[in-house]
Amino acid sequence: MSRCLLGDRVRYDAEVNEYPLLTSFIQRHFDVVAVCPEVEIGLGVPRPPVQLTGSLDAIIIRGRDNPLIDITSGMHNYCQQRPAELNSIHGYIFKSKSPSCGVNTTPLFNQQGEITTLTSGVFVNAMLQLYPKLPITDEQGLVTSTQYNFFLNQVEQYQQKHTC
Repeated sequence: MSRCLLGDRVRYDAEVNEYPLLTSFIQRHFDVVAVCPEVEIGLGVPRPPVQLTGSLDAIIIRGRDNPLIDITSGMHNYCQQRPAELNSIHGYIFKSKSPSCGVNTTPLFNQQGEITTLTSGVFVNAMLQLYPKLPITDEQGLVTSTQYNFFLNQVEQYQQKHTC
């Protein structure tokens, strides 16, 4: 799952957001593999914020306030390797709106700085390319007990099908 959801200080602004219900749910039901693509490619905390720009078939990850910052290559290299290392997981909880981890909630900007659509983050897409049936959600999809139970059920079914 995304490290920032666990309260790790990995967000671009070095803030820590608490998700006590989510943390409690995770601790009760899962062994956690915590991942932060931005930190794992070497970006510091705090760091300048980045955003997705371009088009759906040619996404660039650039600085929100400084378009000279471009982490596209580093993130694509990371996404070529890291998902394969996560072959033992049975579900993934991502961070909404993140350029790497948002699940259909990440804004894609055009060159004029206007939002053209919402899409998934680069790392989410890499994970789903390798594991298309992997149960995924984000913290916004885990608000009610019904949503928690649904995700848990999906993970258990996936685990049964993918455990040798």
